[in-house]
Amino acid sequence: MDFLLSTAYLPNIEYFGVIKAANHVWIENHETYARQTYRNRCYIAGPNGRQMLIIPVVRPNGNHTSINEILIDNKQAWQKIHWRSIETAYNRSAFFQYYKDEFETLFTEPYYNLIDFNQKALWKLLKILHIDKNILLTEKYTAEWPEEIIDLRNEIVPNRKGILSNVYFESYFQPFSPKYGFLPNLSVIDLLFNQGPYSGEYIHAIAQHIEEIIVNR
Repeated sequence: MDFLLSTAYLPNIEYFGVIKAANHVWIENHETYARQTYRNRCYIAGPNGRQMLIIPVVRPNGNHTSINEILIDNKQAWQKIHWRSIETAYNRSAFFQYYKDEFETLFTEPYYNLIDFNQKALWKLLKILHIDKNILLTEKYTAEWPEEIIDLRNEIVPNRKGILSNVYFESYFQPFSPKYGFLPNLSVIDLLFNQGPYSGEYIHAIAQHIEEIIVNR
């Protein structure tokens, strides 16, 4: 199966399940930027429950700005705030110290373009998870793709709608789960910091479920 995805900031577990299930993946590089999506936000399990982290962005061409033209608003100290939030959420998790150095550079080195930053983070995560896939950026915007390429650009969304809404996420321990219960399908860093080397098996199970849903849709 081949999939078309939107770019995403520290993507959720579902996103990696799709990549794991795919033969080839394209990431949309020319769509008009859509607000209030995973393109510039992710969710973690913080001390107050489900916590949203948003990269502040600048749209040089207003509402018609292409995703590859979206700039990061570095006038705001978002990297410092996000890393502090991640440390607070996961410094008690089983594998945070093991992976900490891999991620800290994402929040200390300067980045200017949203999709460049997202791709840098994605490749880092894929390497850690030992997921080796052919992933390409689209060369132009196309509304309708061939039917053999499954368009999920607007399917992996915060409100869990669409063809993947029935994906099942088995619970695992999260530092604040005794207070809030299990919070499913957060950024994959939640899975990594809590499950470490077992994360690959978890994503493999998600990928199998996604394959079943796509085949039977």
